[in-house]
Amino acid sequence: MLCYIEMSIKNLNKIKIDLKELKNKINSLAYQYYALDNSEASDNEYDILFKELLFIESKYSSLITQDSPSQRVGSAPLAKFSTVNHKMQMLSLNNVFTASDLKLYMERIEKKINIPYQDIEFSSELKLDGLAINLLYKKGILSVAATRGDGLVGENVTQNIRTIKTIPLKLQGNNYPESIEIRGEVFISKEGFEKINSLGNEKKFANPRNAAAGSLRQLDSKIAAKRPLDAFFYAIGDSSSDTNIKSQKQLLRQLSSWGFKICNFNQSVIGMDGCENFYNKINSIRDKIPYEIDGIVYKVDSIEYQNELGSISRAPRWAIAHKFQAEEKTTIIESVRFQVGRTGVMTPVASLIPVEVGGVIVSNATLHNMDEIRKKDIHVGDTVNIRRAGDVIPEIISVVKKSASRKKINLPKKCPECNSSIIQEKNMAFAKCSGGIICPAQKKGAIIHYVSKKAMDISGIGDKLISRLVEENIINNISDLYILNKQKLKGFIMSSAVREDSGKKYDITLGDKSIDNILTAIESRKEVKLSNFIFSLGINEVGVVTARSLANKYSSISNLSNAEYNDIILIKDIGPVAALNIYNFFQNQRNIGIINSIIGSGLVFKTEKKDKVNLFNDEIYVVTGKMGVISRKNLENYIIENGGIVSNSISKKTFSLVVGKDPGSKLDKANKLGINIISIEDFLEKFYL
Repeated sequence: MLCYIEMSIKNLNKIKIDLKELKNKINSLAYQYYALDNSEASDNEYDILFKELLFIESKYSSLITQDSPSQRVGSAPLAKFSTVNHKMQMLSLNNVFTASDLKLYMERIEKKINIPYQDIEFSSELKLDGLAINLLYKKGILSVAATRGDGLVGENVTQNIRTIKTIPLKLQGNNYPESIEIRGEVFISKEGFEKINSLGNEKKFANPRNAAAGSLRQLDSKIAAKRPLDAFFYAIGDSSSDTNIKSQKQLLRQLSSWGFKICNFNQSVIGMDGCENFYNKINSIRDKIPYEIDGIVYKVDSIEYQNELGSISRAPRWAIAHKFQAEEKTTIIESVRFQVGRTGVMTPVASLIPVEVGGVIVSNATLHNMDEIRKKDIHVGDTVNIRRAGDVIPEIISVVKKSASRKKINLPKKCPECNSSIIQEKNMAFAKCSGGIICPAQKKGAIIHYVSKKAMDISGIGDKLISRLVEENIINNISDLYILNKQKLKGFIMSSAVREDSGKKYDITLGDKSIDNILTAIESRKEVKLSNFIFSLGINEVGVVTARSLANKYSSISNLSNAEYNDIILIKDIGPVAALNIYNFFQNQRNIGIINSIIGSGLVFKTEKKDKVNLFNDEIYVVTGKMGVISRKNLENYIIENGGIVSNSISKKTFSLVVGKDPGSKLDKANKLGINIISIEDFLEKFYL
């Protein structure tokens, strides 16, 4: 290789040829080192080549290309992430948690492809606890990288993805389609996580997944470049031509030959016994694996069988995730406080002696309500078993040791936020603050709900900022968001901090850039779906599904606000309590004034598209019992996505009750009312597989 530092460059064509060879050499060394853990050159030799590349590109900037290793250092910060439509939908996975659930899944596959499940070959792969990513390569060059998002549309994180050394900017070899989507998982190793959290000037992350997600969503890719991001790849999305890949193990080999890093724990196994053996083996060494995992993914190895099994709306039938059991730990309840939600509901929260559960330090856990406390006989001072429900929300499972000095937990008579009376209606598990709009906690909760992702999806306005704005009386309701301006926010004190060097306090204020981002975020979400707006209003008993039903029925906020109770009650899945809440909400002139103020600020509604698939014909389904092969949440989402309505309670309007194991009182009520009852097995057989 010529040393361009010591010679004058004369021939541009020659430079282009040699530059291409230099880039290929550096990319090849990087692939060997980062993807295959095999160093073909010393660090010094690699550095010399890289400096030579930078020197040439500094002289001839027009020759810099997207696949150049120099493009891994990060680019200018973005104002915000744009969105990307995936060429092929990114599916999620259904879960099983027990051997019996797995057996039921295997039996269904066996029935579908007519092969004994103990003879089916599976690709067993670790379920990484990271962030799913989709990479689009055009003519072998990384073109666009996007997060999974909702499976159809994700965020454009191309600049940040280019900084990850294990991801090829140019595919190896030449046997790749002209356009192809490559899918995998971005993560941070346990060691990398500890390193990030040990840096004094870095934000402390709760776990490696949060660290990876936070790093990948940095608007400044130079920050992402400093984070120890890594990635494994395991799937192909859309492709412009046939790859002639016949099996999952062949697919993994092909990805590796193109330059992608593949998890070296992956293993081909036969039948359910092979899957379970692999699961038990990995579970036994889980702590020694250098990155976080939360289960095993079994994929039918044959692509032909995969195609035969097909997919449902959001998940493939040919793959299942076998999740690890949630980790449990023992600790002591030190005290209990009551939090006030946006609707005034009082939630008891236990303060615990901190303990590590599933890689996260847990110091608080929900107690749900007073009925739960009485049922489990929980007192302050008790030693309790806790776990992170779904590996996310800490909860108390049971008391394992009663303290000799245990103290009873009592519901307060006054709201801790506004000193209003606490009320608890007869036969209701929860208690509420009666303060309504005078309660700061309810004000904050309503506004936080309004800007949340499932509601108006206004990014950049966090819980802490909203709390401070309410405390300073700058905003008192959701409509006040639309009268925020630079003058009101200029110099706004977010919080106070203490200088490490002097110990003196100083104020943290909103800067011009932050203010611009906040105002831009509010302005950018002035065109929304009517259903999102209805949900964002925070009407009691009105969730996403009910909001969608109201939007479909009334088509405009004006029609809805004029609706009578007797009309609302006729809508499927809206019972008397919800109907009364909706009617009363729109009879309140203060609520109407807030809505009119928001619309007057320029809010407009998009035309709603009804579900294309109407498999369940707008009928109401109730789900009860343990579902086994499919989680309750996934089953309910499937019904909703395919034109049905899911309710939590049995009524005369219920079309069908889907019954799993240990169904409880809902089954008795359905029998009394003559409701159609279908077992989960029959339901899946008829509608799912």
